[in-house]
Amino acid sequence: MTVTPLRSAAVASVSVEPEWPSWLAARLPSGWRADEWDPVQALFTADPSNPKTSVFVCSVTSCTTHVASNGSRCDACKKARYLLGNPADFDTTHTPDQSRRRPNTSPNGAMPGVSQFSLAGVSPAVRQELLYGLQLRDDAGISLVPQRVRRIVAGLPTGLGSLLDLDASFSCSLPAAASGVLNGVLQHVRRARVEFKGADPTSGDVWECALIGLTAGRGRKYTAVHGDIDFRPVRQRWLRELVKEYGRTARPNVMDLRQTVYAATIASSALASRPHGDEPGLLAMADMNAVVDMFRIAKRPEDGHDYSTSHRRALLRHWRTFLEYARQAGMMDHVPGGFAVNPRFHSIAAVEVTEDDLGRAIPEHVIAQLDAQLNLLGTSTGYASGGWAAADFARMYQVVYAVLRDTGRRPGEVTSLRRDCLERVDGKPTLIYDNHKRRRHGRRLPISESTAQLIETWQKELEALPAIPACAQWLFPSPGQRNRPRRGHLNASQFCNRIFRNWIDELITDLVDDRLDEDGAPLAYDRTQVVPYGFRHAYAQRHADAGTRPDVLRELMDHRSLDVTMGYYRVSLSRKQEAVRTIAALAVDRHGADRGFGDPLAYEVESIGVPYGGCTEPSNVKAGGGHCRIRFQCAGCDFYRPDPSYLPALEQQVADLRADKEAALAMEAADWVVRNLDDQIRAYAKSADEMRRKLDALPAEERAAVESASRELRKARSAAAFIPLQALTTRSSE
Repeated sequence: MTVTPLRSAAVASVSVEPEWPSWLAARLPSGWRADEWDPVQALFTADPSNPKTSVFVCSVTSCTTHVASNGSRCDACKKARYLLGNPADFDTTHTPDQSRRRPNTSPNGAMPGVSQFSLAGVSPAVRQELLYGLQLRDDAGISLVPQRVRRIVAGLPTGLGSLLDLDASFSCSLPAAASGVLNGVLQHVRRARVEFKGADPTSGDVWECALIGLTAGRGRKYTAVHGDIDFRPVRQRWLRELVKEYGRTARPNVMDLRQTVYAATIASSALASRPHGDEPGLLAMADMNAVVDMFRIAKRPEDGHDYSTSHRRALLRHWRTFLEYARQAGMMDHVPGGFAVNPRFHSIAAVEVTEDDLGRAIPEHVIAQLDAQLNLLGTSTGYASGGWAAADFARMYQVVYAVLRDTGRRPGEVTSLRRDCLERVDGKPTLIYDNHKRRRHGRRLPISESTAQLIETWQKELEALPAIPACAQWLFPSPGQRNRPRRGHLNASQFCNRIFRNWIDELITDLVDDRLDEDGAPLAYDRTQVVPYGFRHAYAQRHADAGTRPDVLRELMDHRSLDVTMGYYRVSLSRKQEAVRTIAALAVDRHGADRGFGDPLAYEVESIGVPYGGCTEPSNVKAGGGHCRIRFQCAGCDFYRPDPSYLPALEQQVADLRADKEAALAMEAADWVVRNLDDQIRAYAKSADEMRRKLDALPAEERAAVESASRELRKARSAAAFIPLQALTTRSSE
């Protein structure tokens, strides 16, 4: 059955009572904009020096005409500049003809100037309604633009008793900017009208968001103005009233309340098939079991597809939060205590998804394509504010992208970086950021010199731009909104959902995968997979592929659980087998001679991975690599079988041995100690050089395949060999 939303009739048509204008007037401060608003003449005269008023002076030095945006020219100066061929020094040399310009103000308001609007010609109710709405917009930090209010007043029907009697077509006939002002004023007036009439906008089964005064969502401080919340799909009357009372008393944001209502709808469908679903006093744990079972199989109503496990768990969490609040608030005293969510029994198990299935990391070849078109990021709009040009905002967005790509931090952690986020310890750059997800602030991350130089360059550019007092501490200041002052830092959702999304979906023309179609042409890459959070996964994957130890990567990612970090080291069986087939034939002995394994199975069965290569000594293979008689001096053993996947380990071992040799010389150690270190350095370097020579001789495609297979094997070995200390237990001696 389709449920048709009902619209509240509380403010559908207004018969203006004499008390209505005075009721509104009593809620207006007596000194509202005393320097601009003249209540005797009902005339508003804008003051360009008032930051709450969006009126500025023409950028031409000799022109005093007021304009709506900072740094712009009046229409007459724009025309004169065009006729003169757009000279570069126009603003400083042009002398305008003031007699051909409309005055900024009119002394008596008979014909308001460009910086005025008059409410003398409207009814007392309309005047108070406009003033009431404009005052609340002032309180919300929205700048007042006189030209837009004047346009609204000029179009009002003669004899209009109240703004609430306007037809919907009137707003549509206005310019977009003026229509937005009118709609904002109307929302405030409608709420005030409900309060004046003593009506309860939450009395029915359908609540109009514009009237109930709830915030729109988490992190959104503004009140929701669109849509309805429909409680009618909750079939049981007792449950429906309970959810409504939760909305009245807990007052969650609109997004959370919608989710709670939907969770109650799922529970309602389960209770409908229970014998006592309509009798709350007879409910028991068995009924709650049925409800949770319904959450486990919940499907999307629009297409019948399964919800993700995380979404089902989120819905169950909303249901549990609602029940706990209702129980603690005494709203469910008539419902037995057994009808409650027990986390021990009523849970939805998380489904473990392998990294192969997720594909969350943005591939490196895609990142390279994005880098090549970075100059387009942020150019989808010509928005300018606070003396910043559109190019300044675009530059800021491009730096945000680069920091996301290079540091692997979450989008919210990057957009909230402070200006002093860069610190150098012993000359090495460190990024200071806040982990908002786990509430761990002042975290430190080593970063590359190139990333540090990028941040330092942006810091200098930021110092040269016009200062925004409310944004002074942030590296990426908020761009603000039209007619709203700029404050705080760039919002992560604004960057991710608007700026970044427009760049990926609209501005980048070609984005190709590394796979080919049947004709050998590159396949288009799925753009929906390119999201800012994917750079965090790509950062972690790069480290895992390079053989970074899991405990080190855990610190770099600031993970609380090592299990999360180990997800980047998982290699599926099919990928590992493919890597072994590529690498097995390239193994060498300690002299660098070819000793490849003809059968990939032999590589797995007849050898065991040790720190610097494979070992084929039978007793050591049987012991899992823990029975070496010569204490891992592999380069001197005929059972040693290194392959290209061990090259980074070999290079690190050579570097460590050279450091050990320098230390031994400084300690004046015995000659045979130094000689042993020299011999090991030469032996390991010989194996590494021979493998590099053979790799260089391979065709480019084969060499790329070997490098890719080597990364997979290094990840597999890291995951298999690393045993976290937390996993070790000891028996008590008692």
